[in-house]
Amino acid sequence: MVKFYNFNTSTFLSDGLILSRIANIFWILVAYVGTMLLQNIQKALFFQSIVFTLIIAIYILLYYFSHSLSHNRSWVYFIIQGSFIFISSFLVPKGSPVILLCLLPVLVAQGMLIFQKSFKILIIFIAAYFLYGIVIWLNYGLQELPIFILVFFINLTIVNFYSVIFNRQVQASLRMEYYLQELETAHQKVEKLTLANERQRMARDLHDTLAQGLAGLIMQLEAVDAHLKNGNTNRSQEIIHQSMIRARETMGNARKVIDDLRTKSIEKTDFNCEVHRKIKEFTEATSIKVDYDIDPIAVLSNLIMEHSLYMISECLTNIAKHAQAQRVKIMIKKVNKYLIIKIEDDGVGFKTQTIGKYSGNYGLLGLNERVRLIGGRLEIHSFPCSGTKISITVPI
Repeated sequence: MVKFYNFNTSTFLSDGLILSRIANIFWILVAYVGTMLLQNIQKALFFQSIVFTLIIAIYILLYYFSHSLSHNRSWVYFIIQGSFIFISSFLVPKGSPVILLCLLPVLVAQGMLIFQKSFKILIIFIAAYFLYGIVIWLNYGLQELPIFILVFFINLTIVNFYSVIFNRQVQASLRMEYYLQELETAHQKVEKLTLANERQRMARDLHDTLAQGLAGLIMQLEAVDAHLKNGNTNRSQEIIHQSMIRARETMGNARKVIDDLRTKSIEKTDFNCEVHRKIKEFTEATSIKVDYDIDPIAVLSNLIMEHSLYMISECLTNIAKHAQAQRVKIMIKKVNKYLIIKIEDDGVGFKTQTIGKYSGNYGLLGLNERVRLIGGRLEIHSFPCSGTKISITVPI
């Protein structure tokens, strides 16, 4: 039995994103503290520091809720956050390298996670470099720019490397979630189909054992009653003896269905002998003449043999119960890679449109199910007062 464990990837992924946001907020706070220390050590700016603190608070707030932004508003978010970084760099110029080196790489990494398109990521990357270069040039002069550019490049590379790894983990988690959902859906469908098929199998097996067996017994008892009325005691005793054998067989078949065991292994069954035995039982029970033309079938798989024997038995049972026939023709041939079974009677016939429409008449439905299970084809031709022809073609 396959067991499916309920691993909630959505919760796992959500928790991972929350932890990532908290870690980045902590990083922003570290950048804030570092910027304030570097600025105030060299030159304290009281008013600018208050404005800078307010901007960082708004920056953190926007960052925390950035995941809820729609795709169309993402560019607005990056423009606003980039503007905050740019303004902050001039409010605390001596601490600007810290704020730039800490926040710009995080902004670029966030752009990689949101857009996931090379062109848009390249635009953010160039904009970050341009913004960084302008601030360093205005605050420190052109002579310091190459060193700061190199430091920024190394820092940006490291941050984005980890961003790419995290992005791949997110995508892998999303794919895992999708596949688990698909697997769970498929598992539910398999369970439903298994239950439906098991019900059909039980109904089919019960019909083919109990229903057919009891129908045969009823026909034999009716024959006994007819012979007793005519004073034919010897023939009546013979039929009673056959009925007892038939009753034991029906009981044995019922036990096979209930216990899913076989008192007689299908591997040891000879197909031709079984077919002749069923024809003999049918003739003795109904006194209907049977003309048959049966080729010796040497090799059949167990599945095809089992279903074919049940289908032949079902056809003969239906003829005995409903057809009021005087003569039956049976032909069983092997043509190329197909087993052909044709059973024809001269009985009262019926309207094929009524198959399956009346409760309690499941023989032909079971016949159709068995043909489908072994990949065969079933054809039924019948009209009132014109008999019935059943043709079964099974690939072997």
